[in-house]
Amino acid sequence: MPAQSSRKNKAIGMIYLNFIIHHAGGILTNTQVSWRTIAHDTNSILDVYRKYVLPMVALPLICKFIGFSLVGYTLPYTNSIIRIPLEQGLKDGLATYVLVLVFFYIFALINKKAIEKHNLTISLNRSFKLVAFSSTPVCLAGILFLFPGFSQLVIFGAAYAIYLFYQGIVEIVDESGNKAITIIVAAIGVVLLFWISLELLLNEFVRSFPA
Repeated sequence: MPAQSSRKNKAIGMIYLNFIIHHAGGILTNTQVSWRTIAHDTNSILDVYRKYVLPMVALPLICKFIGFSLVGYTLPYTNSIIRIPLEQGLKDGLATYVLVLVFFYIFALINKKAIEKHNLTISLNRSFKLVAFSSTPVCLAGILFLFPGFSQLVIFGAAYAIYLFYQGIVEIVDESGNKAITIIVAAIGVVLLFWISLELLLNEFVRSFPA
């Protein structure tokens, strides 16, 4: 029985891995076709959460923990290596993970309302997919957190995510004009507000705890 359970878990793991590789590779290299395929597939919000969002969001956070708590970073013009205490790094990572997962769903709801406000139509399922898969380059760029000195380059992943989000609106909502730009600007504002709020929450309730 344990061997059978192990084989089953490995099979499920391979299915999830193939799902990630297929969708991440597609959205990055064949964006328009991938968005059209994603828009009409049968994956539910829960499916996308389990197969894609959970592991993809975990990737940059794990890399950040390794880079900033185990490897450490050097202060400019000094030879001092700074490391975030392990307990503090774990608390920070776990809290961020949970809050980001919740935010994905909230963002999908807000995005749906923003799109409908412009007399366009989108289901919550498609809105969630738009949010989830457009985050791909940010999550993958999070690998750079393994090397704290290069962590600021993650901003390029964020820039590419905006492009993917725009292409998603074009393909899923069938809107490429001023309405699409307005929706993107609103989405950027929502994301920035979330990250500012996240930092404030972590500083107040997590990072303020003694490590």
